[in-house]
Amino acid sequence: MSDSPQPYPTAILISGNGTNLQAVLDQVRAGALPLDVRLVVSDREDAYALERARAAGVATLVVPFSPALESRAKYAVDLAAAIRRSGARLVLLLGWMHVLAPGFLEAGFDGVLNLHPSFLPDDPSADRVTLPDGSVSPVFRGARALRDALKAGAAMTGATLIEITPAVDRGPVLARRPFALRADDTVESALARLHPVEHEVVREGVLAWLRQNGRINSTVE
Repeated sequence: MSDSPQPYPTAILISGNGTNLQAVLDQVRAGALPLDVRLVVSDREDAYALERARAAGVATLVVPFSPALESRAKYAVDLAAAIRRSGARLVLLLGWMHVLAPGFLEAGFDGVLNLHPSFLPDDPSADRVTLPDGSVSPVFRGARALRDALKAGAAMTGATLIEITPAVDRGPVLARRPFALRADDTVESALARLHPVEHEVVREGVLAWLRQNGRINSTVE
């Protein structure tokens, strides 16, 4: 297998500022991630991540979800079709805040990966996780995982890249790192310090997925 793999056609879904998107774009430009980012999709027209994509010369698409006009199932199928038209085979959810209906996962992508702001267990069925310091913590899943960790007084959380399955935040773990919380942390202050950890988790997890699928050899780090 070549040490210089063909960049993998990829779409990235975002809903907000796009710091992780920017990290991926920077890593691609630096040759640290063999991806061909063909499309950035947002469900919000005002997401700053769209500006980041445009500045990098990446095509963008805004696909808002309007529950009064369409079902979640139809939205998922239409969104998947729009992404498939870009030629993307891998989909990364980096701060995407809309839970996708199963039809999206059935659209034939090679992989759909999600970044989650928590230290998820290797066993997707587990509701408690052993942290690197030996302590055991509840697993924080869902859209408010970081807020829930702070509310529970957790001393540590983390970031995890998983493959998406129909069970929310219970897919196979590709990469994860712990992250210590401070007693005076807010969601905003913790998230600001968590971002660099997330950047590394995304890179490690994407490379792990590419290795598992025979797209790069084991020497690529």
